[in-house]
Amino acid sequence: NISLATNQYLLLWASSKDRANISYATTLVNQGDSFRYLIPSSEPNSNWKNINFDDSNWIQGISGFGYDDGDDATILPNGTLSIYLRISFEMSNLESLSSLILDMDYDDAFVAYINGTEVARANINGNPPAYNSGTLQDHEALMYTGGNPDRFVITNPNNFLIDGENILSIQGHNISNTSSDFTVIPFLSAVFTSPNNLGVIPPEILGLNSDNLHTNFKISSNSETLFLSNANGDIVDQLTVENLPPDTSYGVSVATN
Repeated sequence: NISLATNQYLLLWASSKDRANISYATTLVNQGDSFRYLIPSSEPNSNWKNINFDDSNWIQGISGFGYDDGDDATILPNGTLSIYLRISFEMSNLESLSSLILDMDYDDAFVAYINGTEVARANINGNPPAYNSGTLQDHEALMYTGGNPDRFVITNPNNFLIDGENILSIQGHNISNTSSDFTVIPFLSAVFTSPNNLGVIPPEILGLNSDNLHTNFKISSNSETLFLSNANGDIVDQLTVENLPPDTSYGVSVATN
């Protein structure tokens, strides 16, 4: 049930996938964003992951973080065993939030928190892990070789998100202080049922921009006629598509006053 304004168009994929809802994805925390970070030499203040923690004496750095993979905007010392990260992001229209997604490119482990609540982790034990904890096993980052980050869909985000400023906190861990590389690159994205002005357009690597409308029918490759009718069922236009070759489009453009 969508009304089109003058000169607006609507794209529908005739795929038979029958997708009738449009969602609006936005990336709230992106690669290249500025974080506050700490490379700890002892256990940090236990409040470090919470929204009211004062991180003004932490260093500022650009994501991604790590060494020796060639995709590190903030290069850490070789042998860094762990890093603690904090970044704020804005949230609104919580009633229309349909999902919250954390994509992580990491080597070798991490735990992520939003407003102090743990929302995702991989490859590490401890609640929380100690600052000098190693990881369960080796885990190679993927983006620097053309792969995609690992995806974690966050459950029940409305239980801890608030309208206004929120805090994403991440502790990243290396397998050991003799490891040859280390990577932490987080992406936090939200999907809404209505448009909003938060964040930025999701980068292509996340694949969050492909949520299009799909019809509940396909068009035959041999011959098919499409009919456009009004609310009363009267046919107002039609188009016959016949023997359309691959990678070729066919349509009608109508000028109206």
